[in-house]
Amino acid sequence: MSRFSGKVALITGAASAVEGELMGFGGRSAWRMLREGGRVVIADIADERGEKAVTQMRDAGLDAAYLHLDVTSESDWSAAVGNTVSRFGRLDILVNVPGTSDRGSIIDTDTDTWQGVMDVSNRGMFLGARSVAPAMRDSGGGAIVNVASMAARYGSEYGAAYSASRSAIIAFGGSAAVQFAPMGIRVNSVLPGWTHTPFTDQIFNDADASAMRINRTPLKRWGQPEEIAAGILFLCSDDASFITGTELVIDGGVTAALQ
Repeated sequence: MSRFSGKVALITGAASAVEGELMGFGGRSAWRMLREGGRVVIADIADERGEKAVTQMRDAGLDAAYLHLDVTSESDWSAAVGNTVSRFGRLDILVNVPGTSDRGSIIDTDTDTWQGVMDVSNRGMFLGARSVAPAMRDSGGGAIVNVASMAARYGSEYGAAYSASRSAIIAFGGSAAVQFAPMGIRVNSVLPGWTHTPFTDQIFNDADASAMRINRTPLKRWGQPEEIAAGILFLCSDDASFITGTELVIDGGVTAALQ
């Protein structure tokens, strides 16, 4: 397949792309996009792991690069977009993956923890969209996919900041889709369910916690990062050329059961 021939993608939070290790959504998306003809820049703060992943990609004959990017930093975003365009001549796709969570109740969550979750998810999303839009416009348009979570759709006994920040991703995506449409830029959100990634590995390996999630999932299993990546790549591709301002839920039926 060559859905992404001639396309250049910037994928944030994608350092977990080392073959032989557990990968995240960004890492799997990067490998799939490269193997479908795209050129990919991985951006993250985990520099050693990101460089290792890109070395593997280049050794496989794929056109990849790594950049350090703190998604909460305006100057880092400016440098990342500038370096991507300088290296590859264009920018067509942004996949925003970063996120962090709060594990306590609302009462137990301090303001620094709350703000930290919001900064990574929402400040990073805003800065990313604002930074890439001019470059995408100059490339003739593009696609932005922000990774949210099914947690945006329900409450729980912990993670209020995480749920709130994921909901904001969806709301922001709608506004960005409307405002960026004249530039030929589509903006959509992906809402993954319980998927085995580095972010969830501790829960996955807790027998009781894992079983609870399996029992609450109509398909009776955890998702795999490849399955989330498939949805991300669909929304990035021309197959989704008339889709913008919406969200794709990939959760094995969890939110449908809750409704």
